[in-house]
Amino acid sequence: MAEKEVEFEEINIEEANMSRDDLYAITRGGLVPQIVVEGEPIGGYDDMMALEAAGKLVL
Repeated sequence: MAEKEVEFEEINIEEANMSRDDLYAITRGGLVPQIVVEGEPIGGYDDMMALEAAGKLVL
């Protein structure tokens, strides 16, 4: 995201006192990282890169 000069906020779930259950409740994904674009969870890094490769990543 930084390479594309897109503003983003990184949230460390441990520093934010979030559990993986909390993360799942927000994103429906339990692994980190989980990426949310304009309020919509898109999955993890591999999911984001697949969307980018397919030309479907809208930022």
